[in-house]
Amino acid sequence: MLRPATFRRSRYSSTLRGMTTTIPATASTPLPHNISGDGKQRRAEPLLDLFQHPDSADLADIHRWLGVLEHLVRPYIDPSAPRTRREDVRSFGQILEHESLPTESSSPEAVLSELAPYFQGMMRWNHPGTMINVTPPPTTPAVAAAAFASALNPNGAQDMSSGLLLGTELAVVKMLSQLAGIDVDRSGGVFTFGGKSTNMHAIKHGIQRAQPHARREGIRPPVRVVSSTQGHPCHEEACGWLGIGESSCLRVPTRPDGVMDLAALENTIRTSVAAGEQVVTIFANGGTTIQMLVDPIGDIVAMRDRLVEELGLDYVPRVHVDSVVGWVWLFFRDYDFQTNPCGFPPATLSRIRTQAARIAEIHLADSFGVDFHKTGFASYVSSIYMVADRNEIYQQGGITDADHPIGGGGRKGLPHQDLQFGNHSPFQYTLELSRSMAGPLQAYVNLKMLGVAGYQRLIGGLLVSSQRFADELTAQGRFEVLSDADSHGFAVLFIAKPAVDTPSLFGQAWTRADLESIARYNYGFYRYLFEQQALGRCPIACDYSSGYHKLVGGAKIGVHKSYPMSPFYDEDTAVAFAGVLGEMLAEYDRQPADQSPAGGPHEARPLIFRPGSLT
Repeated sequence: MLRPATFRRSRYSSTLRGMTTTIPATASTPLPHNISGDGKQRRAEPLLDLFQHPDSADLADIHRWLGVLEHLVRPYIDPSAPRTRREDVRSFGQILEHESLPTESSSPEAVLSELAPYFQGMMRWNHPGTMINVTPPPTTPAVAAAAFASALNPNGAQDMSSGLLLGTELAVVKMLSQLAGIDVDRSGGVFTFGGKSTNMHAIKHGIQRAQPHARREGIRPPVRVVSSTQGHPCHEEACGWLGIGESSCLRVPTRPDGVMDLAALENTIRTSVAAGEQVVTIFANGGTTIQMLVDPIGDIVAMRDRLVEELGLDYVPRVHVDSVVGWVWLFFRDYDFQTNPCGFPPATLSRIRTQAARIAEIHLADSFGVDFHKTGFASYVSSIYMVADRNEIYQQGGITDADHPIGGGGRKGLPHQDLQFGNHSPFQYTLELSRSMAGPLQAYVNLKMLGVAGYQRLIGGLLVSSQRFADELTAQGRFEVLSDADSHGFAVLFIAKPAVDTPSLFGQAWTRADLESIARYNYGFYRYLFEQQALGRCPIACDYSSGYHKLVGGAKIGVHKSYPMSPFYDEDTAVAFAGVLGEMLAEYDRQPADQSPAGGPHEARPLIFRPGSLT
């Protein structure tokens, strides 16, 4: 039997000792005999054993079933590997051939035995070698809080169902408002089903500003939203889901450094308005996935305000910061860069200072998004849409002051300080009528437990280790780091060079044939690493990215992407992993040229090579 990995004890564990509750215990009233723990009804229906008895607060059964499931899943977990083992190589279609709805009941042990194999092939985000995307391991106390609440099945639609637990959402809104520097007496926020939903909310609120009656009467005239070419694809997708059409998302070019071209933005807005359209929402990047680009938020807001006056608009287009990844830079907004209490090296400190200054302008925007399941160390789904004026949230359900300057009337939305237990019902204005409390609870636990200093150490530590990884790869002479100059985040983009003397991708005008050769060499190395993962020989799970855009002639090739998010990814690990990649590249070079990889943990990505204007 495999033994689980042994990790260092949490530095926060000592703070839990000796804690006492501030809520006094009260005597419980015994239940009627016919449904008590030793009553006849309990013995007559064995299905009742599947539920927590109402005469008990004991969650021992849940602990027991967790233990059973852990025992069944453990054979698929190799502590040295970034993925759980995948022994079942069937397709989903083949697996489903053996699934059907049973007629009779089954024992929990039997069902969990059937469930356990579905845990094959999963990423283990706590493993330092898991570096395929911006997904962190959740803290265990946050998971425990969400699991405990799940046993009580609260619905965050109203306090009558969820009790005071719904107050954790309000508390997170307040803490994030303080973090962003916006007025906590006016701000608001709602947890929702993901980053795409935060952007859908931003478009919806832009529409209701321009057309207050659209909620009941529909949209007219046509509306447009603006995003840069570096903006997330979901900006267009959200337009499609809202029914205004993906073509309603106008993409603005960027400057050479990747941020939005403000002259192009102004021209796009003027052209759209002249065509009789309403530009309702402007998306500013608040930290893109790979390069962590942050647009000039203050300049965009100032331009928006100027154009409202110059064009005589009777509405104010919304400026929304898509910061679901980059919001964590807000933890450094008040960092003492002079004394540098965390002891970050100069390169890391400079990167943090730059990002903190850029994201600090978020307080000027109308709204922004936060994904705790991306950079907040919570599990899916934990996304919140934040607004500077909570009345805009109330308005989407018609719960606004009649004299509000933006809104269309309706019932009054209570300020948070006036909310009393029994009158807090988010279902009246949220998209969801069924609302999980897992997101607010995990966010609350992490914000309170880690605090500003804890997030600073975690995020800064990942930056330090990421830079060390890039430096080690460069020092070997067989890799070229592509993202070192223009990336301000954790991701490292790199290519493998066929030889030490292979010229830099930026150092000469490549021919189509030569660049395609580089692309195929790196694709082969990606497939080799993929194969070695499946064989258990490679402890690193990097990704093959969709391409790098700044090559000569507009050419684009697939590159390797390392995106570390595990707190256990330290500098020693970064050095070791760079060494592993060097060894794997040497092995790859010794493979016969006509040898095809045997396979990988899943279907491999296709080769990426677009020659652009190269000949």
